[in-house]
Amino acid sequence: MQNSQNKQVEPSGSFLLGLIQMPYKPLRPCLQPGCPELVSKGYCDKHKKDKEYDRRRGTANQRGYTYRWQKYSRHFLSRPDNVFCKLQLLGCTNLAECVDHIVPPDGPDDPRFWDPANHQAACIHCNSVKGRRAQKGTAMPFEAMCRG
Repeated sequence: MQNSQNKQVEPSGSFLLGLIQMPYKPLRPCLQPGCPELVSKGYCDKHKKDKEYDRRRGTANQRGYTYRWQKYSRHFLSRPDNVFCKLQLLGCTNLAECVDHIVPPDGPDDPRFWDPANHQAACIHCNSVKGRRAQKGTAMPFEAMCRG
C-alpha cells in the first residue's frame, strides 16, 4: 500500500481506510469465567472444545435425566442412609443433593442407568468433580481424591 507521499506502508496492527489508519479491534478475555486467555471474540481454543463437547453430548433429557429420573432421585435421597454424600472428595458439602452413577452408564438404555446398586448419594460438588475427571480421562484412584 502507499500513503499520500507515495511511500510504501506496511500494515502492522491496523488497517488503512482510505488515508486514515484505523486500529484493529482489541483482544478481550475468553468468555469462560476465570479464563485469562485473550481472544478476538468468544472463547479460547480450549474452551471452544469444551463447548463443542457439551453440544454433542445432548440435553439432560436426551441423556435419560427425565421427570421419571427426578422422581426416582427424590425418593432415593429421601432414604435415611442417603442423606450424606458418599464420595467425600476435597471441597465436599456433606449433604447429598443428587444421585451419582458409580459406574457411568453409556446412555439411558444401559441397564446400569436404572440399577440401584450402581447409585450413591452425592453432593453437587463431588458429583461434578467426579464427572469432569471421567470426561477428561484424568480419573485418579479414589483414595487420592478423598479428604484426609
